[in-house]
Amino acid sequence: MRTITVGIPSYNERQNIVNLLRAIEEQHTPIFEVLISDDSSDNTPSLVHNFAERSLLDIQLFHHDTRRGAAAAWNEILQRAAGDIIVLYDADTIPHPSCTEQLTSHIQGNVGICASNSQPVQAAGIAGRASVFISKWLRSVRLAGLSQYTVMGRALAINSSEAKKIEIPTNIIAIDLYMQCKVLEMGLDVIYNDSAIVYFKPANNIHDLASQVMRAVNGHKQLEDYVASCGIGLPRQVAIVHAVMNVAKDPLGALSVTIGYSMIPYCRSRLEHTDTAKWHTAASSKTIDYQQLKTRL
Repeated sequence: MRTITVGIPSYNERQNIVNLLRAIEEQHTPIFEVLISDDSSDNTPSLVHNFAERSLLDIQLFHHDTRRGAAAAWNEILQRAAGDIIVLYDADTIPHPSCTEQLTSHIQGNVGICASNSQPVQAAGIAGRASVFISKWLRSVRLAGLSQYTVMGRALAINSSEAKKIEIPTNIIAIDLYMQCKVLEMGLDVIYNDSAIVYFKPANNIHDLASQVMRAVNGHKQLEDYVASCGIGLPRQVAIVHAVMNVAKDPLGALSVTIGYSMIPYCRSRLEHTDTAKWHTAASSKTIDYQQLKTRL
C-alpha cells in the first residue's frame, strides 16, 4: 500500500487552518503524515500545535519567522515528505472527504500529477459572482483537455520521487503552472480528475478579486515562454468558445466579471506585490463556514 503525505503551505491562516485539518482527518483514505510549512505572524502555529495534540494525525509544523513565499514552502514540503505520493492543499481550502483518494488513485503508470476540481462556496456580491463564473470557465477548459489551466494549486497530487527532483525558484508566482511544466518536461503525464473536489471561498470584494486576477495574469505572463515550449498554451478559439458557452449559462456571472475587471485599473494603484511571489492576501476568501459546508457533503 502506498503512503500519502499531505502538504500545506500556510501564511496567516488562523481563520481556516483548523477546519482544513479537521477535513483531512475525515478523508476516506489513510494519511501517513501532514507537513505544514508556515511563515505566519499570527497565531496559526499555536492553533496547529493545539490541534495536533488531540489528533491521531502525524502533524509536523515547520515554522519560519520571516515570510518566504509559497514556492519556498512547497520546496520544503517536497523535500521533507516521506510518503510515496504528496498531496498539496492550500491552507484556505476544504477538501471533499474523497478528494485525497481521488487524487492519489490516479498517480500510477506514467501520470506525474493529478489535478483537482476547485469548486467555489459561499460566494457573495459582484466579486463572488465573478469568481464563480471564472471557476466555471476554468473547469470547462480543463474538461476540454490539457492546457496551461489544467493544474490549480488549491489541490494536486504528485509522485514523490519525481517531486524531489524539482526545485521551484522562489520568485515564481504561478508555482502550480511551473510544476506542471516541469513534470511534462520529465516526459510524464498531467491529468485532471473532475471527481477530486476541493472547496474554496471566493473573494467577496472587488479589491481582493482584483488582487487574485492580477496575480494570476502576472504569474502566467512570467512563464509564457515555458508554457509555449511545453505546448500547453490554451488555444484562443477554445477559450472563446467556452467563454460564450458559460455566458449563455450564467449571464449575471459574466456581467459581474465585466464590472469586476473594469475596476482593476483603479485597484492596481492600491495593491502591492501583485507582481511578486509575496502577494497581497485576499482576506475575504479565508473563512469557510465548515459546519455549513459539511451539510452538503
